[in-house]
Amino acid sequence: MLVIIPMSGTGNRFIEAGYSDPKPLIPVLGKAIIEWVAGMFPKECEILFICREDHLKTTAMRQVLERIRPAARILSVPGHKLGPVHSLCLASAAIPDETETLVSYCDYYMHWNYEEFAAEVSARECSGAIPCYTGFHPHLIPTKNVYASCRVDENSNLLEIREKFSFEKDKARALHSPGLYYFRSGKILKDYSHRLIQRNIQLNGEFYVSLIYNLLVQDGLKTWVPTNVTKFCQWGTPEDLREFLVWEQMVNGGTQ
Repeated sequence: MLVIIPMSGTGNRFIEAGYSDPKPLIPVLGKAIIEWVAGMFPKECEILFICREDHLKTTAMRQVLERIRPAARILSVPGHKLGPVHSLCLASAAIPDETETLVSYCDYYMHWNYEEFAAEVSARECSGAIPCYTGFHPHLIPTKNVYASCRVDENSNLLEIREKFSFEKDKARALHSPGLYYFRSGKILKDYSHRLIQRNIQLNGEFYVSLIYNLLVQDGLKTWVPTNVTKFCQWGTPEDLREFLVWEQMVNGGTQ
């Protein structure tokens, strides 16, 4: 399976908070965020990192990526603020049509069973899948913190996904995407990424991978939504990271 990790955002909030490293290189409990992300996928997965050109030129980005996944491909793209789907479109020539593909964001960590997931999506022959977490997670406590939330039918097939939204008043009851998205083929991913941009389906000027799945649903293509993420850590903003470290200290006393 191919794992694509877009990392072409500016990370403005971290810059404004005084961080000098790009967000993927910020250390958390002794490892760069991107090392935690890459570690969620077994070594047999091919990884494609999509990186900002300026980050590759002016930071240790390339050296870190080559150290943590020596066999990975590293693709340089111009910096932009249009969101991950725009990065995927820029990288479309590097994405094989027939390969099962996961798109992962670069600012979180989770516990899950990759092997079980890969076997199940193969057995279901679904066009897409969105692994989700539910239940109590500290980052859901602040009212302002809302992420991509799914509404499903009785067979756990997607009916709708919305960004920065919860389908449940009690967010602990909602199905939240951690930022990991499966497509049965690179062709499905590329075709629907281009459609999303052509139709200008975006939120606050950014094209999110989650929003692609509403187009699949409209076309009658099944997207499975398992609740197979047992633990999830949100590091998307400086506030998220600070809150995580506070909770980690309380729970583990500062040890993993």
